[in-house]
Amino acid sequence: MRTTSQKIFRLSLLAAALALAGCANQLPAQERPAAVAVQPAAKPAALAAAPTFVRELGGIREYRLQSGLQILLFPDEAQSTTTVNITYRVGSRHESQGEYGMAHLLEHLVFKGTPTYKKIDAEFAKRAMRTNGSTTVDRTNYFASFNANDETLAFAIDLEADRMVNSFIAKADLDSEMSVVRNEFERGENNGMQVLAQRVQAVANDWHAYGHSTIGPKSDIENVPIEKLQAFYKRYYRPDNATLLVAGRFDTEKTLQLIARSFGPLVKPAEAIAQPYTVEPPQDGERSVVVRRVGGQPAVVAYYHVPAIAHPDTAPLIVLSLLMSMQPSGHLYKELVETKLAVGAGLFGLGGYAPGGTQAMAVLPPDGDIAKIEQKLLDLVEGRTGKPFDEAELKRVRDIAVLGYREQMKRPEALIQQISSLLGAGDWRLMFQIMEDLPKVTLTDVERVRKAYFRPANRTVGRYLPATEVERVAIPAAPALDERLAQLQGPPKIEEGERFDPTVQNLQSRSQRRTLASGIELSTLNKQTRGNTVTLQLRLRWGEPRATTLALGTDMIDELMNEGSTNWDKQKLRDELVRLKANLSIRGGNQGATVSISAERDTLLPVLRIAADVLQQPLLPADAFDRIRKQNLAGLDASRQELETLRSEATRGHVNKARGTQPGDPDYVPSLEEQIDELKRTTLDDARKFYRDYWSANDARVAVVGALPEGLDAAIEQAFGAWKKRQAQRFVRHVTKPAVIPAARFDVQAKDKTSAMLQMSQRFELGSQDADYLPMLLAVHVLGGGGMESRLSNRVRQQEGLSYGVGAGLQADYFSRDAALRIGGTFAPQNRERMLAVIQEELARLTSDGITEAELSRAKKDLLEGWRQGRSSDGGLASSLNWFAEIGKDWLSQDGMTETRLQAVTVAQANAAWKKLVRPEGFVISTAGDFNRK
Repeated sequence: MRTTSQKIFRLSLLAAALALAGCANQLPAQERPAAVAVQPAAKPAALAAAPTFVRELGGIREYRLQSGLQILLFPDEAQSTTTVNITYRVGSRHESQGEYGMAHLLEHLVFKGTPTYKKIDAEFAKRAMRTNGSTTVDRTNYFASFNANDETLAFAIDLEADRMVNSFIAKADLDSEMSVVRNEFERGENNGMQVLAQRVQAVANDWHAYGHSTIGPKSDIENVPIEKLQAFYKRYYRPDNATLLVAGRFDTEKTLQLIARSFGPLVKPAEAIAQPYTVEPPQDGERSVVVRRVGGQPAVVAYYHVPAIAHPDTAPLIVLSLLMSMQPSGHLYKELVETKLAVGAGLFGLGGYAPGGTQAMAVLPPDGDIAKIEQKLLDLVEGRTGKPFDEAELKRVRDIAVLGYREQMKRPEALIQQISSLLGAGDWRLMFQIMEDLPKVTLTDVERVRKAYFRPANRTVGRYLPATEVERVAIPAAPALDERLAQLQGPPKIEEGERFDPTVQNLQSRSQRRTLASGIELSTLNKQTRGNTVTLQLRLRWGEPRATTLALGTDMIDELMNEGSTNWDKQKLRDELVRLKANLSIRGGNQGATVSISAERDTLLPVLRIAADVLQQPLLPADAFDRIRKQNLAGLDASRQELETLRSEATRGHVNKARGTQPGDPDYVPSLEEQIDELKRTTLDDARKFYRDYWSANDARVAVVGALPEGLDAAIEQAFGAWKKRQAQRFVRHVTKPAVIPAARFDVQAKDKTSAMLQMSQRFELGSQDADYLPMLLAVHVLGGGGMESRLSNRVRQQEGLSYGVGAGLQADYFSRDAALRIGGTFAPQNRERMLAVIQEELARLTSDGITEAELSRAKKDLLEGWRQGRSSDGGLASSLNWFAEIGKDWLSQDGMTETRLQAVTVAQANAAWKKLVRPEGFVISTAGDFNRK
């Protein structure tokens, strides 16, 4: 059986480099899944002035309207989608006592409509837009992504202008949405690490609002008066406090005209925005806090005050964090994780608009010596122990920073989310300033910031330690932004990509499939990508399902391959991939492996040779095996009190009995103890034996998408053509037999959990190629798929306010006819019976009344647009090409026919499929939560 590996602190090099745009003083952004009219005086639309050009930097063009609205445009013809984002410079740091969490609450209410757009979620659903919002300590943003379309773009811009000043901030909406946000708060309270981080942050800040959680306390969420929310909205939602960002495919001139038409009539209010002026005084001694919660893993966090992100010390702080945290060279990783004292360790975080914090963290195994590890963590971070950094390590970080910048510039729509965070910190250009500063950081700079900020008197940890003398660490103020950014140079431009719409017809015309001399099936899709990016996916398959299920160590081999090969040790491998501007990922299991490579046209073939070496000559070292097994055991042990573990443990026996499965069967659901026991019994010899017996290119497919290099076929043949094993068992597909699981109910008592969870499941005979599949898919989508317009979201969340998230999904296979309908959601424990009753009412209503033509039309459009958006990912395209090769189809015969069949589904067919397959009384219902909580 396959166990679940716990991936702790496994950040990619690219993610580490991009972390510079985050603010450590804040917890993760809070998202949202009679009206007040505050429309300022408007000029006639005809008199609205066009936006004024301000500057261009890194391909991003800045404009301004007379109202003060800042506009950032990042056009990219190579994208098939467009993203519109509006960022307001208001977050939880602008709140007062009794109003904590108000910025986040307001973010939810802004989705409730305006006099012009009364049902915003319905407007989004009608256009198949993917939308959300988020709130941090420094800013609030709203964003929408959609397949490039002039009418949708016009709607998105007009909507943002309208709800900037005309949103319903109504008492009725607050009453219903308050309980949704409260459930979101309760979910966060279930996360021990998140709670620990918030408590440390609160203790570290005596006065500044960065010490408050963005979501706020339960008391303020429940009691904030609507009048205060209305005043908060009027105070901060205005054009001179906002930045509109548009990225992806769009026409610049037309977009500027749309912006002028929608935002031009808005006038800058006469009264200036009041800004917070509280400054956190220097900390004058160590502080401590202890959090005790059921479940999770022991951990130590140390928080150090650092300057605002605009300060020049930001770049050295980023370099220090990478030098300490990167795998495998990071000093915390080497001294704590490789020695098996901790299962994860790192240093991360920066300031925000104001001075914030950098946090050192170590996650311990259950039997870890917390006092010993805490002291070693502090000694390493504060520079009392450990070897000095050297120039080779510094160069590695610089290379990662350059690669990180280049990768960001390839993905404009993702880049604007980074820019949105920096807008809250002061200026979008800070991103390029930091990128320009990073290559200039010296080892002297690194040691200077460590000595300045990483000192006992400036830290907050999980234990009180008295000081022998008082020491204050003053945090310097950031210079004026105009002065700081005066000498900023524009970054080099990335190669442009071509305009390519991912329709099935276009994909079909660009795709080729051929069988190489070795038998490897190769599929390619050639297109000019931004930065000459190319994506390769290699799929390997082997073995008979029962034999491989009984084998041990099958899910550890891919992690062990990260340790390198006989020709590439772990560090050399990481450094070479950075030099080649590439990423390599290997994921393996019982019956196959998937190798994913992202590189550029001139580096793909060298990376392919490296991948072949790692796959065919892996080290599979003993020390890494022991470390990975210890991490996985710690993760499994820590999950004992998690809601999903408790729920699964309660239902697994019922499911196994109904299926007639026993341990060793591919469909058997193992218990947590069985998973732990199997992992304890697994040896390195088991893993090595499975690798010797099965891993090969006997059954191999390759798909390559993007800027294809010359000599690709020959390179694949040279790399993998001869990698054959005579003794390897031929791949035999496991096809699960259909099974009806009898209805049952399981309620599991958890400890100290503020949020509860629900799952309802029902199985029936249905395959993805059956005539009833697409009608059933549409019916389920109406019930609980897509956005807020599903019946479950509208009833459970919007009307009843019972859940932050609820939905339904259909699972069906191409080869098997064992399908499942699952419904899931979270809720406050005291609302369990109401939650179940409402869902069952909606199930009964769908069975008796069916869906409507309008609902069917929306579901069709949402699914079709979602599929098309999925085809905007080169990795997704490569995966589809390999799948088509496996089933003998192509874009037209598979996706094209599926879309045609979906369009033809009638209301009668969808309702008939639902009634045929679903029994409202036939669900296996399971809930988990602290239902005894007072």
